[in-house]
Amino acid sequence: MLRKSFLGLGIASLLCSPVALADARVSVAHFAPFAEDVMDTSVSVVLNGGVALENVLFKQFTPYIDLPAGDYVVDIIPTGTDTVAITNTFMLEDGKDYTVYATGNGTLQDLALVALEDDNTAPAMGNVKVRVVHAAPFGPTAESTEVSIRTAGGDLVAGLQGVPYGGASGYLELPEGTYDLKVASNNGQVNYIDPLPVALASGTIVTLFAVGDIVTQDLSIIATPIAELPLRNAVNDSTNGAYTLAGMPGQGFWFTPIPAQNRVVGSWYTYNMDGSTTWFTFDSCSGLTETDCPTPGGFDGMMAMTTLYQSTGMTASGAMQMTKPIGTIDFNVIDCELIEATVTIGESVTSYDGIRLTPSASCPPAE
Repeated sequence: MLRKSFLGLGIASLLCSPVALADARVSVAHFAPFAEDVMDTSVSVVLNGGVALENVLFKQFTPYIDLPAGDYVVDIIPTGTDTVAITNTFMLEDGKDYTVYATGNGTLQDLALVALEDDNTAPAMGNVKVRVVHAAPFGPTAESTEVSIRTAGGDLVAGLQGVPYGGASGYLELPEGTYDLKVASNNGQVNYIDPLPVALASGTIVTLFAVGDIVTQDLSIIATPIAELPLRNAVNDSTNGAYTLAGMPGQGFWFTPIPAQNRVVGSWYTYNMDGSTTWFTFDSCSGLTETDCPTPGGFDGMMAMTTLYQSTGMTASGAMQMTKPIGTIDFNVIDCELIEATVTIGESVTSYDGIRLTPSASCPPAE
């Protein structure tokens, strides 16, 4: 547990001066992933020479703490040592709110203390305020850490593209509702962090911190002052390729993830009773039209719920005349070498094991 010594009268009295009677408010956060074991990230926060917080772990943050306005020296000391790992000086102004967070991992990016001024003025009725901060030191340069913020369907949010480590968006005022956002590569083709949808009620003011460095601590999202957000498995292209059905040579499916849209498409090839080949297509998009996918999604990297389509009839030019849904295929990714598929057509339900046929750079063959 955090020892919130900032709240103790002894510390507060120690910090007061005859002229510094007005208060600021500060939330302190530990977002520095400098060790593989979370317990080894434990630190103390020392304020103007006095221990204010002890045993603070990576991803932990405090509620707002009232402090007299004025100048402060903040030292971060790893638990069990006397070594100051990070230090910085801040001036807190009367009546203002701040978030001071530790960041960096000491290897790819230097350890540092950063102060953000928070804006807790209420949004307009029916709106929320959201700020995004990139505090995930997963690359050695600003360019190598650049990300974009997108909807689950891949649309760019508020032009947030090319956001480097240390970047902060400022507050976005948005209508209340449920938001399904993710952190992706600049082009949107690689998902880095994909939280589950979050309902934001009118009046909510939240900052979304992307944290972690992949090397020592996984990437995640901390929503202050709420909590860490639960994540989906980030959709990638490791399962892309051809799969044959176990025990059924010459039959199988092509499986093609679209990470930008958390979506999967593909084709299913099998045989009719007379031995002729039949091809079907499948798509996890909801409400699919001939040219548009109004509701992307349906694939979380591990499971996909898809609609199965069949095209019939041929024109003189060879074009298909009609495509219609005839059932569903539910996919369960065991690993990138094996995908279970359950095909439902009418009252017929059949399960298959799909075994990878094509090599994949992101799924090396087992030794």
